[in-house]
Amino acid sequence: MRFVYNRFYRLVQRWFCGVRRIVALYVRVSTTLQVDNTSLEAQIELCKKHAVSMGYKFEDIRVYREEGVTGEDIDVRPVMTKLREDVAEGIIERVICTHPDRFSRDLTDKLIVVRELEKNGADISFTDTEFEKSPEGILFFNIISAIASYELALIRKRTVRGRERAVKELKKIMPMRVAPFGYDKDENGQLVINEAEAQFVKMIYEWYVYENLTTREIGEKLYAAGAMPKRGESKNWSASSIGRILSSEIYIGTYYYNRRKTKKIKGQTTKSGNPKRTISLRDEEEWLDVPVPGIIDEKLFELAQKQKDKNKTNKHVGNQTYQYLLKSLLKCGHCGRTWDATTYSGREDKITGKRMKYRCYRCPNQAPKRYGPEVQKCQSESLRAELLEDYIWAQVVKLVSDPTAFYKHLQNETNEGVEELEARLKVLESQADQREKEKDKIKIMFRHEVISEQEMIKDLSKVNATISELETEINRYRVQIQNRLKSDLTMEIVQELVSHIQLKLKQPESVTFDFKRHIIEMLFTEIIVRFEPDPENEKQRYMVVTSIGAFDKLFGAHNEIAATLDLSDIGVRTQPQKI
Repeated sequence: MRFVYNRFYRLVQRWFCGVRRIVALYVRVSTTLQVDNTSLEAQIELCKKHAVSMGYKFEDIRVYREEGVTGEDIDVRPVMTKLREDVAEGIIERVICTHPDRFSRDLTDKLIVVRELEKNGADISFTDTEFEKSPEGILFFNIISAIASYELALIRKRTVRGRERAVKELKKIMPMRVAPFGYDKDENGQLVINEAEAQFVKMIYEWYVYENLTTREIGEKLYAAGAMPKRGESKNWSASSIGRILSSEIYIGTYYYNRRKTKKIKGQTTKSGNPKRTISLRDEEEWLDVPVPGIIDEKLFELAQKQKDKNKTNKHVGNQTYQYLLKSLLKCGHCGRTWDATTYSGREDKITGKRMKYRCYRCPNQAPKRYGPEVQKCQSESLRAELLEDYIWAQVVKLVSDPTAFYKHLQNETNEGVEELEARLKVLESQADQREKEKDKIKIMFRHEVISEQEMIKDLSKVNATISELETEINRYRVQIQNRLKSDLTMEIVQELVSHIQLKLKQPESVTFDFKRHIIEMLFTEIIVRFEPDPENEKQRYMVVTSIGAFDKLFGAHNEIAATLDLSDIGVRTQPQKI
């Protein structure tokens, strides 16, 4: 109906109002470097000649020029949108284009545009091909549109193959318009170290690891030192750019190509007008690693990643209004959850009338957010924060007050237990290898039509899930073995640490919360808390506190903090507290 109305409306305007017949020339190139008959000027010239041959005057011609825009998504092309709006308003009588793929290379989008233009009363002409509204003409149009879509897929495939060849054989860094901070690209497309920037990269890691500076503080130091971001749009450093430097394995000599895959979000654009994309990681077997010159050593990089993980944990776990010395370190010995740092309301103050707030630690499974008969509450108890913190800090003070016994234990320490861990690791690695062979067998069965494609996908999914679980366990054992073998906790380090704490303890005003927290983090990786019943008193429960980390290593077999303690020793009620 609208098609008939637009046609009639234009005829009335032309016959009785003297309105000009407007013909639209739509031209598009995806880059500004295209030449020959695909360039914008060549397209405009061809379309103008075609319009004149059909009886239009030059003053009747309106050019819709789209430059540097991809031919995939019609919804993110502003000039195409304007053309469609003008046609819908009845302004345009005919649309001329060199070829259907100028509308879109996507078959569906192309058909949508053509159908919409015709529905709104505009005729369509192409300079490079005939377009008739007969069944044969429509069939021919669909065929050439399908061929254009196929050609686009081939172009993509060849481009990907060419890039992969350049990476595998020529070791080129692709695609990378700007080299990462600390590097430059030479004439062969390979990365070389920029010595001036490399010094700042080392400083960034050292400030982050050894001085525990935040990314904001690092950015301020870089600005004060005159270091400029690589792209040079601003003199200021952002937290995200510093975070990328602290996370990128390129600085230890490994660059991964084909690590990410992008997908356009149809109909959405960024602020700059480009198509919006989603980014996801490919499977690791698809990554191509390219060796590059490293700037820092692997140990410093690993320390930075540990620091990042620690910062994430400390940032998100616990109450941010109050200070908690053991925040993110307490683990429940019953259900394995990390304890929350929170508060609960106590009695009213007799003078102010306000209800007092108490800091405490508790397992989140005491009040789980899921409901139902299958959900079980944790049987642990809430603990007053200051009482548990004072107890733990007292153990640290006890350690540094008389460290002689611990020095002796450290000297006699061996790598016992490593053999057991390595044996378990070999078993897990063997299981992972067997699962990989299972994947090959499943693929062979599919090729020989023993199983269907759906069955293959289902079986591979199960095997991949098992492999993922095994890899997690393998990595955990490897870390444990490395930690056992590393000699980070040498006699010199322990003596220096103890001397530093002893010096601070002589000056009580210097023992701040931040100082105590720093020492706690150095000595403890986890503090596991569990509760055991007293066989002699049914109403009494005991708290067992076990430390994991350097503190546990120092105490060895004489780790007093792992001893069984009566809850009354630290003033905590034996019955679960209502929070």
